[in-house]
Amino acid sequence: MISICIPTYNTDCTGLLKSLNNQIKSLDTIIEIIVIDDGSTLHQVSNKAACSSMGFIHIENKENLGRVASRKKLAEMSKYPYLLFIDADMIPTSDKFIANYYTALNSKDNVDVFVGGIRYADKRNKFSLRLRYGKTREFRSSSDRNKYPYSAIFFGNILIDKKLFFSIFKTYNDESYGEDYFLASKLKLYQSKVLHIENNTLHLGIETNNVFLNKTEQAAYTLAKLFRNNKIDLAHNKLLLLYRFLSSYYLVGLAYYFLYVVVPVIKKSLIWFGGPLLFIDMYRLYYFLKSMKNEA
Repeated sequence: MISICIPTYNTDCTGLLKSLNNQIKSLDTIIEIIVIDDGSTLHQVSNKAACSSMGFIHIENKENLGRVASRKKLAEMSKYPYLLFIDADMIPTSDKFIANYYTALNSKDNVDVFVGGIRYADKRNKFSLRLRYGKTREFRSSSDRNKYPYSAIFFGNILIDKKLFFSIFKTYNDESYGEDYFLASKLKLYQSKVLHIENNTLHLGIETNNVFLNKTEQAAYTLAKLFRNNKIDLAHNKLLLLYRFLSSYYLVGLAYYFLYVVVPVIKKSLIWFGGPLLFIDMYRLYYFLKSMKNEA
């Protein structure tokens, strides 16, 4: 019933595969696991060897195609009607991770998407922007996430109906970081039933502050592009709601030039000290406004 799809790029996912393999042994069902190395130059051999030893499917892209193209390829090769996407730098926090998804799938009617949630290691690093952001903004209980189900969608740990996945991404070819925005907007547009459950994965891939800021810039540009092309609904996105507020009071230009002046200082603070988190919001807003301005 479920195909587990793991896209990876230069990431060793053998720990994740071992965890999933141990869980499969205790389940009275057939599980398919497919790993795609997307033009990786690191860890490809170890990932392939792990898949071979555990009876999983391993695919190699000769060049880097990007996250969306890789997920499409995984979906096309899958056998079963539900796709469980797990990022390669994740690991389940429960030894019943797969069983929990099966239980939810079999007990909840008419649910199109299940989101398991994300956790971060209980360690302190006051200068890590990624860790601070994840613990403060991304780690939320399922009851909290279910209050606004479309605002907590991410591909790192999600079970989705395969037909729905193809319907959403059949014409989407943008490989810039930020496809979660598109997925969330389409799920809301289609009025798809989304259920958040307590079935977390632990995020192991904590990027450096510089890398996280680069991804933040890319995500802001992607969001602006989707918004300009009328491909995203602003109703559940705080950044787009703020943009609408600024536009209604003719404050977009003033906000942009203020941020233009202060962003160099903001960036240094985020890189050196990993915060405060208000600065990452201002940083994201600046690059969104910059993209809107340049394409106006």
